[in-house]
Amino acid sequence: MFKRLVLPLLLASTGLAQAASLELTVTGLNRTEGHVLVAVYDQAELWLKGKPLRSARAKVEGTEIKLQLDDLPEGAMLALSVVHDLNDNKRLDMNVIGMPTEPYGFSNNAAGNFGPPSFEAAKLVLSGSAKHQIKLN
Repeated sequence: MFKRLVLPLLLASTGLAQAASLELTVTGLNRTEGHVLVAVYDQAELWLKGKPLRSARAKVEGTEIKLQLDDLPEGAMLALSVVHDLNDNKRLDMNVIGMPTEPYGFSNNAAGNFGPPSFEAAKLVLSGSAKHQIKLN
């Protein structure tokens, strides 16, 4: 009897966590060269400086682009950064005083004061299938 109860409980506890998906629309693309780079962070301490949970890259072909981000953790607090990588060097270019020279944006269209927004300002909680839009600066 005990074995019959333990096995289903073990299988349930080791099963895959629920996955969420996000349809991301990026707007404000003024030029059609390059790629859009998306980084998804799930930890405040890694925000914009550590390895993202997920990343995606898509060729720009118009004034907006849609990306489907699947297998994201259900209920997790996530923050996204987006860059229009005009010269395809796979990073956000900056001028000599540290100001971005390529279009960029963040989830919740969050903006920072004299720098990027905080993880808190950009975070969103994902459940099921969601849609989100980011307008590039």
